[in-house]
Amino acid sequence: MVGASSTLPDPQRTAVDVDADSLMDKVVQIQSRWPSAGLGIGVIRDEGLAWFRGVGVANCATKELIKPDTVFRIGSITKTFTAIAVMQLWERGKVDLDAPANDYLGSFQLVPAKAGLGPATVRHLLTHTAGIGYWRRFSDLLRPGYGSGVQAGRSAQSVAEYYRRGLPVEVEPGTKWVYSNHGFAALGQIVQDVSGQPLDRYLRQHVFDPLGMVHTDLGRSERKRRNLATGYVLRSQGLRPVRVRDVPAQGAGAAYSTTADLARYVTALLNHGSNRHGSVLAPSTATTMLEPHYQPDPRVPGMGLGFLLGAEDDHRTAFSVAPFTRAHMTLPRAVLSVLWPET
Repeated sequence: MVGASSTLPDPQRTAVDVDADSLMDKVVQIQSRWPSAGLGIGVIRDEGLAWFRGVGVANCATKELIKPDTVFRIGSITKTFTAIAVMQLWERGKVDLDAPANDYLGSFQLVPAKAGLGPATVRHLLTHTAGIGYWRRFSDLLRPGYGSGVQAGRSAQSVAEYYRRGLPVEVEPGTKWVYSNHGFAALGQIVQDVSGQPLDRYLRQHVFDPLGMVHTDLGRSERKRRNLATGYVLRSQGLRPVRVRDVPAQGAGAAYSTTADLARYVTALLNHGSNRHGSVLAPSTATTMLEPHYQPDPRVPGMGLGFLLGAEDDHRTAFSVAPFTRAHMTLPRAVLSVLWPET
């Protein structure tokens, strides 16, 4: 988990004004509700990770401790990387957010489930309002585990093959918020089709490398295996390793990263698209991503472009969105929360 503050002291300080005892008490409470082998907690100040605490182990068999460079599968934080990639293309005039997504999809299409539905736009996809359901189609419900990926080491379908029959749009775009991995899979394909680069290579060159995220990749690259945390599920006999699966919807949840790299990423988000390593967005673009683009009622913060907006006391917040269930929380994953004072 990575927390962020907008106070900017010397980044070389090792001691910061973190109430470590209180924070660790909260960690104990979390562990009592969702037992896990281990987790990493980081707090950033200015340009990097100013405070870190590893709790537990990355692997129960080897007793490897959690470190700042321990690699975790970070799940839906991937969606925010994909959103940044789309906005980079928008900055270059390659993508119109309010144009039909099908204008940019060359490998498959979004297909209305019934006559009369309007086109789903790129902005609809970024705000989970494209009318695409959580399930690809109803028949997936009859096959438990279908869509969760293939066992690591086996050939995974490409996104184009996975959606070769089309991705159904079930309700009028812009009228309903439904969390959709499939929508962000489509956005990842748009990045590929428009840029002409595979999504993993695009993100490496245009997001990860510029921000100094040297231990972050889309998928389980060979260089990440050495420090990779093992995923576990809690059974009656204790923690048991889970079968590793590679997901076809790469733009929605295939990234792996570390606490240190996510600290660099959060720093860039707080600094309007850049950190001391480089820049990925113009400041105005980074700002607009964290403004409401779907707000069904003025009393709720609404949805930004790739980020769910919120508030905690006198702070605005932005989250990577994920449907948190008990099963999700037992896997090694990261929770990204950006927090800054109201102005």
